[in-house]
Amino acid sequence: MLRTRLASCFVAATLLTTQTTSADQAILIGGGYNLQGSQGQIELNVRWVQNVIKQANIPVTTFFTDGDAPDADVHYYHVESESSEASAEDELAKQLEPVARLFNNHIQNQQRFRNHQVEDVLGSTHADKLSTALTDLFSSSPDDPSLIIYNGHGKQSKTSVDKVTLELWDNTQLTAEELHGILDHSNASTRFVFTQCYSGGFHRLAYKNPSHGQELASPTRCGFTAESAYRLAEGCSASIESDDYRDYTTFFFAALNGYDRDGEILPIDTDSDRDGVVGLREAHLYTLENAYSTDLSRSTSEDYLGAWEPWYLKWVADTSGLPSNEYAKLFRNVAHEYGIELTGHPSKAIRSMIKMDGQKLESLAARRSALHEELSKIQHSLISEAADKWPALSGPYTAAFQVMAASGEMLSMAQWLSQQPDYQRIVELQNEDSQLSDDMLDVERHTTQMQKLMHFRKLSRLKHQLYQYGSQSEIDAYESLVSCESQPLVFAQ
Repeated sequence: MLRTRLASCFVAATLLTTQTTSADQAILIGGGYNLQGSQGQIELNVRWVQNVIKQANIPVTTFFTDGDAPDADVHYYHVESESSEASAEDELAKQLEPVARLFNNHIQNQQRFRNHQVEDVLGSTHADKLSTALTDLFSSSPDDPSLIIYNGHGKQSKTSVDKVTLELWDNTQLTAEELHGILDHSNASTRFVFTQCYSGGFHRLAYKNPSHGQELASPTRCGFTAESAYRLAEGCSASIESDDYRDYTTFFFAALNGYDRDGEILPIDTDSDRDGVVGLREAHLYTLENAYSTDLSRSTSEDYLGAWEPWYLKWVADTSGLPSNEYAKLFRNVAHEYGIELTGHPSKAIRSMIKMDGQKLESLAARRSALHEELSKIQHSLISEAADKWPALSGPYTAAFQVMAASGEMLSMAQWLSQQPDYQRIVELQNEDSQLSDDMLDVERHTTQMQKLMHFRKLSRLKHQLYQYGSQSEIDAYESLVSCESQPLVFAQ
């Protein structure tokens, strides 16, 4: 059974002397929809999560991109360092950097491709193959509870939230509605962790009818998503530097593991209720409080509260402070982190910060627009001048261009470019553009923290109102989801 536990570092010593049971099945699905969409970060996320699950003695079935095919299915960006030995490709890329910058391909110039390094991959994530494999898994072990983890890309639906998709290998898709049908082959509870863009649509797995209604599926299904059904999620970078990772996977599984991606012990005890185990819900709440990213993550029980809210409660006057529950605690902690006073009108201060962030983004966007205009003019002038010297440059897919590249003239052109007075300005503008992009991302991350605060306030009140105005069956449904979410990975016997 999936009544299992992965202890945090604070109870690791206890686990060393405690026998544990294993989960019946954990299913890990990851990778991109094609080579260009299969970033190195996704692969490293899958490898890390797979390792966390295996350390918990949970058998894991893994599906990744093209399965065991030998072709390249992952791309990443080479990062030069003093300790790494440069390959011939790296040396050539460095020499051709002026040409790459001239045509705005300096990022792609560092792009590399290889076959994935995920271990124990059972098969491909191609939608047809994956659907068949999952159906077989649930049909052959219908009474085994499951934990499903997806790390890849998602696509928004223009019709209904149950039509959001997992973007799978070879540009295939699996909708939330289709996965709901596959889960009908299981007679046991299912939990899930989906970290892709628009992942919130997969909360519909928890309901009996994926397209409408609030009646829950039986047995219980619950889970966690990085985002709503309407927002992009952070992540999917081709970088292979773990310090760059701010995504939901990074914080959620670090909370379960007790260690971050670099193997460092977390400074916070994620066992918030001090019962000796770290549940998935605790990992989720830890992520909500500590992740500084653009993800406004949510759980199935939170989705249920939002769907439950009667129309008339929207007009109930707010005459008191926040109720005492976990969401009010999150609100207080995060508000304190950002210097927001809880006395007076904190909502006014939050909205003011969101407005200021919007003004900052407008200013940064205006600067980028002016920068791109200046950059384009310089590049156009240099391209015209270079084409006069190397006419084959104007036909990059022709035989003349191939002859020029093979003869070494491309390197001569790169050297010539590096000596032009305007070339250094191109470098400066592109570097500034990269910094502006980072600055805009930071502002967006800050805005999300403010949006989180408003979200916490709403959830705190909704939970309180459910117990005031909800029927017993509605309360029971909510509590069943919370109970499902609160289960840890590994239970000690």
